[in-house]
Amino acid sequence: MPGTTPPHGEHTPSAPSHGSPTLASLLATGAGEALELVRAPLGSGVPVHGVGVFDSGETLAARGQVLIAPGVDDSSDVAPLVLRSAARAGAVAVVVRRGASGPTRRLLEVADETSTALLTRTPWVEWTELIGMLRAGLAHRGGPAGPESLSDVPLGDLPALARALAELVGGAVTLEDPDSRVLAFSPTENGADPLRRLTILGQQVPRWRLDELAASGFLRTLWSTDDVVHRPAEERFSERLAIAVRAGEEVLGSIWAAADGSPLPSDARQALREAARVAAPHLLHHRLSARNGSSRRRQAVRALLEGTGDARSAAATLGLDLGTPCAVLSVTTGGATAAGTVVRPAADGRTDGNVTTDGNVAPDGNVTTGGDVTADGTTEVATHERALRLASLQVTAHQPAGYAHRSQGRLDVLLPLPGERPEQTPGPTTRADTAPTGDKPQGVDVRARRLALQLAGAVREAGARPLVALGPAPTGLAQAPDSLERAHLVLGVLLERPARTGELEVADESDVRAAMDAMRVVRAVEALTPAVDGPVRELLAHDAEHRTDLAPTLAAYLSRFGDVAGTARQLGIHPNTLRYRLRRLRTHFALDLDDPDVRLLAELGLRAAGLHPAPTGSPGRGTGTEA
Repeated sequence: MPGTTPPHGEHTPSAPSHGSPTLASLLATGAGEALELVRAPLGSGVPVHGVGVFDSGETLAARGQVLIAPGVDDSSDVAPLVLRSAARAGAVAVVVRRGASGPTRRLLEVADETSTALLTRTPWVEWTELIGMLRAGLAHRGGPAGPESLSDVPLGDLPALARALAELVGGAVTLEDPDSRVLAFSPTENGADPLRRLTILGQQVPRWRLDELAASGFLRTLWSTDDVVHRPAEERFSERLAIAVRAGEEVLGSIWAAADGSPLPSDARQALREAARVAAPHLLHHRLSARNGSSRRRQAVRALLEGTGDARSAAATLGLDLGTPCAVLSVTTGGATAAGTVVRPAADGRTDGNVTTDGNVAPDGNVTTGGDVTADGTTEVATHERALRLASLQVTAHQPAGYAHRSQGRLDVLLPLPGERPEQTPGPTTRADTAPTGDKPQGVDVRARRLALQLAGAVREAGARPLVALGPAPTGLAQAPDSLERAHLVLGVLLERPARTGELEVADESDVRAAMDAMRVVRAVEALTPAVDGPVRELLAHDAEHRTDLAPTLAAYLSRFGDVAGTARQLGIHPNTLRYRLRRLRTHFALDLDDPDVRLLAELGLRAAGLHPAPTGSPGRGTGTEA
């Protein structure tokens, strides 16, 4: 509590001076949304003089600072040592990462014994963003005091800031971001000139005006100088003053002042310089808050889908109750239809290679390619990316709106289903472009299936074959990870099915029950299958070395239950050629296909190799390639 004597060897933070920022004032700004105050033995009224990064070898200069400790979890054994070290250096507070299990008892004991406050960072805020938020709060509360009206503006309240700056400058003020989009503007007393009116109504400077400013060199001068830039009055437009707003070397935006019924006052330039200094923390806070809000929602969606972190907190971030019914879908592509090639993520979530995406939906999206691709590997990946981007837009536009998360070349979707318990869809869908018909076992909400059909349409529009899987629905948000796991199993079945006319593109468990159960069996016994040293491995090695098709032939034969004529037609070869290959399997690889145990083990090995069930039209090279 305030006034407590610090333990021996620790520095006590100095008493706050009038107008200086304190720990409480920092938490009252946007940083408070990213931090949780765990312990504050001296209270939150202690002054803060700066923000630094914890370094066990350089803590002597930490007096009065809030220290950021990246890589330190509040449940780790090192956290108490970091807190003691920071306290000895006189740090006001230490920020560590919030772990899934929360702070340890030992850390709480040390926090109660020291004079340094302990804070934890929420998982949806990056360290660099947190440092920016803290420094914005310091800049807002520190430095020379501005006019009273400016100091009263809450951090990040840009409309109030624009009105206060207009009073300071003596003209009509517009706040813009670096792309000349309007962030806020002050009212005009004598009517806006046509340019200001167009800018405000369009929420950005008109393109033709930007072209003029660029051609004249005005924009280049604005972004390259710290001083005020003057634009004389024109025939229809009043004079303007502009200045860039910076945080160090980074441009945050600009302030524009236009004459409002009378010329700008003589001291408007100096007032605009002061306005740029005052506006910097506000624009920084605005930008970080917008970025953090998006990042927070992404992390919340990921936490709900993957079952990591506090589900109740993640649901609250999305404005949902933990008991809200929901549906889970998973989308990928089965190939670029225009090119006739395949782009596939690994069905079990593993990747065969990493292709960085543009991060429109999720920054950690990976894309894996397989099957037939072009030499440069770009066409199929570009189609896949475009398909998932269009699907993501469809998720956002859907009513009720859903949340999309990119992972392992898939687009996973969380669809809240508010209201009464959803009705069940009356029938199955065998293709993505057909309406539900027939009798459908309960288990998938009609709204979820409607979205699945729309997602399939978006993927097809991008030129790719859609594959959309639905998990059981409705289910509670707390059960979303289980629903997603089952949707991924359905998607895995769709990926392993041959891309032939009439195959499923939108499916749930009831559509592929047998195939799902078979996949579970194969995965459960994968370590025990004869793929490592059994005949299937020998077949694969022989085919690779001699360019034969014995393994696909065996897969097709087993898929046809020993039907020689049907297997030959499927492979496009003569029945005698098939019989010749079967004899070779028996004589060269000791595969007695009359033995049910041999057939079972061979099928398991072929499934593990991705060759069973065999697709229609497996390669048939004819008799000449078997010698």
